[in-house]
Amino acid sequence: MKPITCPQFVELEKDLIDEFVACFQENVEEIEHTIQTLEHQVNPELINELFRSMHSLKGNCRMVFLDAMVDVIHELEEIVSDMRKGELPYQPMFGVFFMSIIGYVETLVGQLASDHTADGDLQESLLNVIAKVRNASPGNVIAVINEGLDELLSGPKDAGEVARPEASMPSYFAPGKDSDQQLFRFLARQLDQLSIYRKDRTQKELELCMAVNEELGGQLNEEQLSAAVLLHDLGMAFVPVGLAHKHEELLSREEQKIMAAHVATSSQILHRFGGWEDAAQIVLHHHEHYDGSGYPFGVSGKDIPLGSRVLAICDAFFEITSEREDRSYKKSLFEAVRYVNSYNGSLFDPDCVEAFNMAVRKLYIAKES
Repeated sequence: MKPITCPQFVELEKDLIDEFVACFQENVEEIEHTIQTLEHQVNPELINELFRSMHSLKGNCRMVFLDAMVDVIHELEEIVSDMRKGELPYQPMFGVFFMSIIGYVETLVGQLASDHTADGDLQESLLNVIAKVRNASPGNVIAVINEGLDELLSGPKDAGEVARPEASMPSYFAPGKDSDQQLFRFLARQLDQLSIYRKDRTQKELELCMAVNEELGGQLNEEQLSAAVLLHDLGMAFVPVGLAHKHEELLSREEQKIMAAHVATSSQILHRFGGWEDAAQIVLHHHEHYDGSGYPFGVSGKDIPLGSRVLAICDAFFEITSEREDRSYKKSLFEAVRYVNSYNGSLFDPDCVEAFNMAVRKLYIAKES
């Protein structure tokens, strides 16, 4: 590994570094919010806002001598500059790309703040991937973004290593559902890493949904259900952090609209892959309630896709048993089961609740006895 040291940064007073990190996170939230808004409308003012936020992020890094981070963010800024000039149309995948790169930059900053050194190979890989995206033709840029994200996940090869077909990581972006599923799992892990309260949550939720489906006689296609579970909250990555962790009762009407839009964002991403239409429908409706009081369309009963009814229960279960920033404790398994059963026939489908009860008993109770 080629280490990054940035001695002038690490020699700053701790309070100053802490203040920079807090400001850095605020910049990231601004970028997230703009990208989330761009999911629903693309206009010059929003592109300008994205550019300003990127420029501010770069300026703050330069102020504290993080030149290696400045180089990366500057290259991202140049992509947005091309969008401002009308030379490159904004597409939703750019949002995923920007936030992925910034997430890696945030990791490097964290390494410097805590260990006084950072992964230079990662920084070099970021620059290489961004350069490929900048040099791609508009018609091929999404494919290049996909390949770049795959490259970052696989990591740099050791010096002198010769890639062997049987040993190399399979491409996420070759045709076929297996490669899509690999990408979906990667994105789910990335999302879970955004919060200490989501650690391994998606994988646990997937296991429970599969078990409920089994209790229902396997009515749901496992590939479609798996894709839906893995990506159902991906849209939350484009919701400002402060808003995502705000108690639901404290949200303003406008904030509620932003939160509710995450299901459409996640669903649209699945649609764009092609072949995942059932999964996209599961995601779109997983916040609907059996009695019609949910969102985004207020549909009820059996009009809600079965996969959505299953996911709604499992999502609620893990929401209750997981700690949150606005709730420093987590409730027990039995309290969560009691909650689900108390809304049998109102929020949740009775048939799915019964299958859920059997799945929980097999997964968590019988296992421990």
